[in-house]
Amino acid sequence: MAARKRLATLLSAGALLVGAGLGLGAAASAADAPGDARVDRAAALGCAYGSVCGQGSNGHSFSYSKCGTRYQLPDLTGSGPLNNNQTRGTVAKFYGKSGNLLFTSTAPATGTVNWTPVWFAVAC
Repeated sequence: MAARKRLATLLSAGALLVGAGLGLGAAASAADAPGDARVDRAAALGCAYGSVCGQGSNGHSFSYSKCGTRYQLPDLTGSGPLNNNQTRGTVAKFYGKSGNLLFTSTAPATGTVNWTPVWFAVAC
């Protein structure tokens, strides 16, 4: 099985993203990161085809699929999985409390995110 490239990105807000298909909305540094456990945890998050899903370490989770809708996340805190299981190439966007773009996820993608600074999501 071919090794998957993992992108670890430290956002200026302090969020750590690990996974393929995750991009930045703010200036940050990037490096390759090991971590099969992190990617496997994200892949294990059930997410219907056509949806983007996530879960905080506090157990709160979301599953969104309607385009053009800005969703307020359900009090996600800590590190947890992100699974963008939408149609290939569909971009989900994630925003901070003040509406600043924190990162994007281009489907298909899985990864681990620090959800604490993330307040809003737009599925597509």
